[in-house]
Amino acid sequence: MEDQAKQIPSTSRQNDERSNFRNNKKSMDIASILKIILCPSGEDSEDENEEDDDLALETATYSLQKLDNNFENEEAEHLIQNLVASSQVEIEDNSISDEEDVPLASLFPNCRERPEMQRTSRWRKSKFDQPEDTSWKDKQTFDDSWNNFTPLEFFLLIFDENTMKHIVEQTNIYALQSKGKELKLELVELKTYLGILMKFGIVHTPSYRYFWKNSSRYNQIADSMSRNRFEEIKSFLHFNNNALLKPRDHPEHDKLHKTRPVIEAIRNNCRKIPQEEHQAIDEQIIPTKAHSALKQYNPMKPHKWGYKVISRAGASGFIYDFLIYTGKGCIEDSENIGVSSAYVIKLSEDVPRNKNYKLFFDNWFSSLPLVEALNDRGILCLSTVRSNRLKGIKLKEEKYLKKEGRGSYDFSVEQNSQTIAIKWYDNKAVHLLSNYAGIEPTDVCKRWDRKRNQRIEVTRPLAVKEYNKFMGGVDLSDMLIELYRIDFKSKKWYMRIFFYLLDMSVVNAWLLYRRVLPVNRAKTLSLLEFKEDVASGLMASVRTKRGRPSESPEVKHQKKRVSCHPADSIRLDSISHWPEWIEHPQRCKKCVNAQSKIICSKCRVALCFTKNRNCYLDYHQK
Repeated sequence: MEDQAKQIPSTSRQNDERSNFRNNKKSMDIASILKIILCPSGEDSEDENEEDDDLALETATYSLQKLDNNFENEEAEHLIQNLVASSQVEIEDNSISDEEDVPLASLFPNCRERPEMQRTSRWRKSKFDQPEDTSWKDKQTFDDSWNNFTPLEFFLLIFDENTMKHIVEQTNIYALQSKGKELKLELVELKTYLGILMKFGIVHTPSYRYFWKNSSRYNQIADSMSRNRFEEIKSFLHFNNNALLKPRDHPEHDKLHKTRPVIEAIRNNCRKIPQEEHQAIDEQIIPTKAHSALKQYNPMKPHKWGYKVISRAGASGFIYDFLIYTGKGCIEDSENIGVSSAYVIKLSEDVPRNKNYKLFFDNWFSSLPLVEALNDRGILCLSTVRSNRLKGIKLKEEKYLKKEGRGSYDFSVEQNSQTIAIKWYDNKAVHLLSNYAGIEPTDVCKRWDRKRNQRIEVTRPLAVKEYNKFMGGVDLSDMLIELYRIDFKSKKWYMRIFFYLLDMSVVNAWLLYRRVLPVNRAKTLSLLEFKEDVASGLMASVRTKRGRPSESPEVKHQKKRVSCHPADSIRLDSISHWPEWIEHPQRCKKCVNAQSKIICSKCRVALCFTKNRNCYLDYHQK
């Protein structure tokens, strides 16, 4: 008992020492505090433990400096006092088990949580050890059945029928909720409606009503659906149940609740497609003038006002993943690398690891912690970076590079992770950050010189060449969408998002069609022809033709006159291809050499159907 009493100081002794420390805390230096913390018994360390004590001294000094910078004065004082008091209790057994360890945060709940200590960086101007093998270790494998797909079938890989059935269901529910009306919308009608919307992106008129006017009638649209039915579907088109919408003050409130199911369905379908080696992450703008809190302003985009979309696209322009920006709190920065950098981590979740996939992004996303995080995931990356995010890295000032001339550069290499920071001077200084592309091999690029009024040759590092070559995937997709964008006015703010999803699905389907297309195929469809084919295939889903048949035999004969082959989406859909008899024989569209009086009621082409050959059947098969 006496030994225990000697080992454990009395309460009065503790109080005296605490009061002395409080009175003299301003005059005490760090060494005195560390002596109390590291040697509570007052005895000096043994010689054999000097190295351990030095390490502990450095760690404690670092901790005190961090405490001084990151905690309020009262909290820091409270923490140091508790550390001193707790260190005065001697423990009989020097070896403490893990079960007896108590986290420091549990002792002081008032202190803010500290992020994990950043790894030590050592930036030197030394040789950049480029990874030995940066070749792509994956491959794109497609289903063999895709080789014979029609444009409509490629489109349905992205915008599938399950999504359309969901829209049909929610539209009928919304009609009952809002007006108490039974809309009785069917899948066939919705497909026709979507096909008409695609036609609006191809054929432009001052108002959509002109497609049904007698003076400017567009038969392919007017014959597929009446104007009144089109407006009825337009007014009730809906994508999610309003009864499930959380209030704005609810923590689970979703600003994109109106279109969330369609967004997630298309995202999941895009992520199933085999990916390309080079991919870029960048911003897109869905143009709109709607009065919405989601609308953003970006002066660097062709459409400056609209909804911001952050997308990950391949070098071909195919969008593999995307997120629609909804404001602060849109994404969680779980790794403490910055909110803008967290978008890259989120969008790269489906990028295969350790396969040498290469990711490109601009200076809004880039940061040193982000490159380290991607390096840990086995993803190669290259980006521009803002100079204020390269603190601690010494590079030449821009004025010195300017004196050396265009094409001059400076660099620094992080020794642990082999990350290189490059500063290259063209018209102005550009900073780049990469974990796989460095300076060598350099090449020469052409640049316009205003003083000489001619093009000159400028030295360019490898990182700049790679960035310029593969960074434009998202911009390419944006350009393709803009060519035939659905420009259809609506009072519902979220309709612009739905039109973007529809246009993006068509562009993705066309890019996939070009990648899967067999090499020996004679001709590929342009984006315009592809979109027309998809629209015609959707609109041809209607089994019966609207309107009253004409009584004039001359007009009736003109309607049956064949002009060209129908789209593959119509010819191969196996729906309502009934034979009809005509009085005047026409040349068979399959064998070309023979005449036939039998035509297809849907394709409106003449086809042979005799004892020796059945062109009618062959024409409607792949």
